[in-house]
Amino acid sequence: MSKTSARAPRVRRVTRVIREIDPWSAFKVGLAFHLVVYFTVLIASVLLWSVASATGTIDNIERFLMSFGWESFQFHGWTLLLNEVLLGLLLVALLTIVWVLGATMFNLITDLVGGIRVSVLEEEVLVSSVEGDGKRQ
Repeated sequence: MSKTSARAPRVRRVTRVIREIDPWSAFKVGLAFHLVVYFTVLIASVLLWSVASATGTIDNIERFLMSFGWESFQFHGWTLLLNEVLLGLLLVALLTIVWVLGATMFNLITDLVGGIRVSVLEEEVLVSSVEGDGKRQ
């Protein structure tokens, strides 16, 4: 039996310069991110509305607000949901445009200053192979 020696991977510090962010990539990532957040908030709000409606919380809030002098106060669930859907889609579009404008502004600024210097640690990847005689390298 041969003794296998485990070699520790080498780590070296490398400096990278970020000079450009592709606006098309910023658009795709921003759109995907904002759509995921949009659907998460939409589903969470529908679930919270269902729980509040089932426990009578919405009726309690309506009665509480009527105690301040309103003759009638009522939440309309479908109207609120429709407004949330439209406002959410508008926010998805606007925030995605902000991400694209941010990437464009970053590109213009890095043209002037040369980019952002980032130091990273690169770790050597060790690949072990088995040869015919059973020894690992």
